[in-house]
Amino acid sequence: MAKKAIAKILPNDLAEVEEALKNKHKSISERTTPKAYVKRRPDGFDYLEEGYMRNEGLNKNFPVWSWSAGGDNPVQFLSSEWVIVCGVLEIIDEGVPRKFFSPGAARVQFKRGSTHTPENVVDIDKNVASANTNAFKRAINRLTNFGDDIYRKQVEDLELTDGNIEVLNNLINRLDDIDITDKIVNAISDGEIHRSNINKTVQYLRKQIENKEKEDG
Repeated sequence: MAKKAIAKILPNDLAEVEEALKNKHKSISERTTPKAYVKRRPDGFDYLEEGYMRNEGLNKNFPVWSWSAGGDNPVQFLSSEWVIVCGVLEIIDEGVPRKFFSPGAARVQFKRGSTHTPENVVDIDKNVASANTNAFKRAINRLTNFGDDIYRKQVEDLELTDGNIEVLNNLINRLDDIDITDKIVNAISDGEIHRSNINKTVQYLRKQIENKEKEDG
């Protein structure tokens, strides 16, 4: 990838750079994605494939970019059910270096009909890769506005309601497990727990409560 010189922005140039950034991102945000590239998930939400977002969103609009591991522990597992990958997308935007930290999650896949234990995990590398792809695509959209016509409305629709938060808080308080509480709170904060998957999170917490009650007798 060719390197591009980063010019030092002087105070007098700042307003011009800000205007250029606003115009560029407004133009990208207002684009309509061709229907041929819009895919439909089983849950009814639309999405864009990683290759399309990388080639059309980054390579054509922000050719100087990098995707690197985020934080000291970029790959984490939430119990045995979810894998979370964190990365940092960096771009040169109208001469300005910008970056965005992004988490992505994917459901761990197990052999059909088997218990959810480590020995029954299927293709863990693909599970991690899927989480990484989700993080990468999220970063492209948030940092560049590419795909806003597909993802903007979903962000609004997926936001947890006060009732959702209350249900999760009640379950967390019943469980009284600091580690699980931290993971759930961080997942909520990062947007990984939302309206389309909250039922899975509720089921997970109820199962943990059930196991704890059995252990306590």
